[in-house]
Amino acid sequence: MTENDDQYLFQDDDDYLFGDEAEEIEPQDEDKNVSSESNWKLMIVDDEADVHRMTERILEDITFDGKGFTYLNAYSGKEAKELIVEHPDTALLLLDVVMRTENDGLKVVEFIRSDIKNRFVRIILRTGQPGQAPERKVITDYDIHDYKLKSMLTDQALYTAVISALRTYRDLRIIEKKHNELEKALADAQAAQKARYQILANINHEIKTPLQGILGFTEILMISESNNDNREYLGHIKHSAEGLHKVLSNVLELTELAGDSWELNDATILFREYMEQIMDTIQTQAEWKSIMVDYDIDKHIPQSIIIDPKRLRQVLMNLLINAVRYTEDGTVSLTVELKPEKQLYFVIKDTGSGIPKENQAQIFDPFMLGENFLNKRYAGVGVGLSICKSIVQKMNGNIWFESQPNEGSTFYFTVPFRTEF
Repeated sequence: MTENDDQYLFQDDDDYLFGDEAEEIEPQDEDKNVSSESNWKLMIVDDEADVHRMTERILEDITFDGKGFTYLNAYSGKEAKELIVEHPDTALLLLDVVMRTENDGLKVVEFIRSDIKNRFVRIILRTGQPGQAPERKVITDYDIHDYKLKSMLTDQALYTAVISALRTYRDLRIIEKKHNELEKALADAQAAQKARYQILANINHEIKTPLQGILGFTEILMISESNNDNREYLGHIKHSAEGLHKVLSNVLELTELAGDSWELNDATILFREYMEQIMDTIQTQAEWKSIMVDYDIDKHIPQSIIIDPKRLRQVLMNLLINAVRYTEDGTVSLTVELKPEKQLYFVIKDTGSGIPKENQAQIFDPFMLGENFLNKRYAGVGVGLSICKSIVQKMNGNIWFESQPNEGSTFYFTVPFRTEF
């Protein structure tokens, strides 16, 4: 840099000044342009050789983040395009606008951003003919970092522009690196989860076969057994085996849903009758705990709709059974509303124990229960809500909840449906 920061590097395209007066600038040593991974790659694109030499002279003692510059020199738009393809890790282009044609530089910008999709390299346009490329239009229409008039460009202004561009380039690369690391971590986590699911599926199949035998022989013994005490014991065995069978079925269901290879099977249902059957089952379970259950179905919902009845039943049964399970006293309610664009909006509300704040963020994750495992009061392995989320998302819907510990929870979900007409 010069001692006088207000002196201009370029007076116009044909008269270059540096210092107090014009001086003859010697060519730079060839070693200056030897590639070095420890340097920032800076490409100078201008059809005037003096501009290249002067720019390098101004920046020769400057470093950023402990690194200097490796210079790439192009004297036309064509050469610039070839160089940027060869050196995609170029950090900065100092790019003349008017070279062989009036918009050579702008064509280079278009090539970099649109053709080779390089969004990282910072571009500073320099022009001695602003009438050919008005600043406001260029800044608005082109993805560039800065725009400088050669007639107003001092050594200090060039230094500031270069450092600002390099800082932006560095930060973009840091963001890209972190993004790639997160993507890799996510891919690794998904692969590990898939492996765990496969192990669970294999274990399920191995356990379910002997379990079916236990259930079958228990039922046979119950029929033939005349001793009431023995029949009671057999009943406990059967009840426990059925509970284990249900847990295994839920885990197996989760492993299948996690594979995302399953399909929806839509069918036409009479919606109100369908819902009444589900609620009859829930009311029977609620009666065992003396819990009140009520429901309300929007009268504007079409009588006949097309949806996957099996998957919708899974979601409703999981959410409603959870509501009953976690409610010791009070009510469980369901409302179904019709939303625009043929969307069903379900609200399941309970007055139960609620979900602790610390568990709410992971409540839809597999094997999360919303309670401390060491102090579990309720049965289950925590896969029901994960199953619900998988199904609702597959149906192009959304699911969410609100909960206050000791005050209850409200689960919401939406799913689209079709009609025959």
